[in-house]
Order: sequence, then structure tokens, then C-alpha cells
Amino acid sequence: MFTVLNQVSGKSFQSSGEESVLDGALSNGYNFPYGCQNGFCGQCKAVILNGEISYDGVTPEAISSEEEDANIALLCQCKAKSDLYIAVDELDSLANIQIRSMPCRVEEVNHLNHDVIQLTLKIPGSQSLQYLAGQYLDIEHPDFEPRAFSIANAPVNSNLIELHVRLVEGGQFTNFVFNTLTEKTILRIEGPKGSFFLREDSDCPIIFIAGGTGFGPIKAIIEHLILIQSSRPIHLYWGVRTEQDIYLNLPSDWSKNHSNINFIPVLSEPDSSWSGESGYVHETVVKDFENLTDYEVYACGPPVMVKAAAKSCLENNLMKENFFSDSFEYATVSTADE
Repeated sequence: MFTVLNQVSGKSFQSSGEESVLDGALSNGYNFPYGCQNGFCGQCKAVILNGEISYDGVTPEAISSEEEDANIALLCQCKAKSDLYIAVDELDSLANIQIRSMPCRVEEVNHLNHDVIQLTLKIPGSQSLQYLAGQYLDIEHPDFEPRAFSIANAPVNSNLIELHVRLVEGGQFTNFVFNTLTEKTILRIEGPKGSFFLREDSDCPIIFIAGGTGFGPIKAIIEHLILIQSSRPIHLYWGVRTEQDIYLNLPSDWSKNHSNINFIPVLSEPDSSWSGESGYVHETVVKDFENLTDYEVYACGPPVMVKAAAKSCLENNLMKENFFSDSFEYATVSTADE
């Protein structure tokens, strides 16, 4: 057994070296930040101050060669090969939230457009799922591997969970949702998970950058901000291909009804009738905000978009600790759908 000691908190746990460092931390009740747990998003990066780790295969792409040289590791993928001394900022906001597995029933399957479904799940009886706006859960079905989906409604002690499911070409589970899943079907969920959530202790203005169904968790966060009557300035940028991909009118309604909310849709493939912003969504953001020093940015969507948004925002003076992200690694036949 190896001892893993977090220099930031002074807490330690034992690791057999068989499980990932992140799994060891979570199983011991430590709130290490993480996202996809598949090595894509990079949310669980940490500095290895002393000790040896290894990966089952090659170094994950989320770790650059410069980061590897600086002893930065991806905790969801690396395993302890000796006692470890690491530096991780634990998330106190998750301290009282328990990951649970429970049955649920499909309450509604609502086709929002040609490739997005709004899936409403109902937790039976008087149970509800405690989570932070922006987190995700895993759906379990006996015929598929668990699939991760972000929760798209604000936490209001409800037994209803809203998910936005995009049809993925070759994605077994999303094809099942679109073509076979019916109301009253019983599934299981496990969650909440992830460190993409609203930092409520801040009063900074917020820029949200959503790509496709990355709007789902951002919807949950904005709904929560509205519920708590936050006056923080909110700028929502939603990047999609065409106008029909803006699958909900809520952002326009928010902008009309709340003076602190500004909505900017951005189309990458507009037709001739479109008069709004076009191109890449992150480029529109940095065009509108040349200095992001005093802002927080929440980005959610495809990895290429999130990575580009991080680079552009940091180049426009955003403080690194004020960038929060969740990368959706859309999956095909053998991996997860998001």
C-alpha cells in the first residue's frame, strides 16, 4: 500500500496502486476536482510534488509535454507506484453531497429538434437527488455501458431530472434513446458527479460559453442564479451550426425578462437570412471582451471548443482559476455518449 498525501489540505489516504489516484481519493471521501473521468477534459490535473506514478498506456492527450515535464498528472488516469506527495485544491462545496445510485422512471421523451431530446427522469417516492447546478450523472441500463449526461435543470429538491441528449452518429445509447426508449421505462442513475458547478461565493460577472448540448448544464446554472435572485451580470454565448440547432427559446426569454442577462447566439454555418454573430463562439467572446481580468468564464461543450475557449480567454487576461469547464467527449459504438 502507498500513502497519498495532499499538501494543500494535509489529508492522506492509502492506495493499492491498482486504482487511479482519483478513484482512491473519491472512495475515501475526498472532494478532488474531476470531470469526465475518461482522460479527456483535464479537470483532475494535479502537481506530483514527490513520488512516482504511471499510466496504463501512453500519457493522455490532456497532458501536454510541458505539463508532463512540470510533473503535472491526470489523476483519473494515473496510478501510484510509490508514496505520493501531491498538490490538489479540494472542493469544499461538494463536502456534503453524496454520490448515490437509485432507480428512476422515464417520465417524458420530448424531441426538441432533429437531433436533441429532452429526457425527463422521475425518482420514485419521496426521494430526490442532491446536486450542484452544472454537475452530471451516469445512466445505467443492462444493455449498455454507463453513459454520462449533464443535469439540465436547477437543483430545487425535486424528484425530476432533466437531461439534453444529442443523437450521436454510431452512438448505441443515444440511438436507443431516440428510437426505442419509451415513457415509464425503468433506468438507474448514479450521481451527482463532476466539478463543473457554480461558484456562489463570487460576485464576478459571468460569461457562459456553450457548444451544442453543452447548453444543458449551463441552463441549470443560470436557472439557479435566477432562483437565488442573483444580480451578477450574465453573458451567455451559445455556439451551434445552424439556427435550428438553437433547440430552446429559454435564453431569449431570460434576456427579455432579466436585465442582467445578455444572450448572444453564434452560428458556425449560418444561411443568408442570419443577421447575428457567426463563426466560432469563442472568437465572438474575445472580440466582445478584450480584457477578462474581472470575469469568470464557464465553458461547456465539445473538447475542441472548450480548449480553444480556454486559450483565447487566458490570452485576454482571464485569471486561470476563473475558468471552469466541462468537455463533452461525444462517443461512438464502444464508448460513452454525452
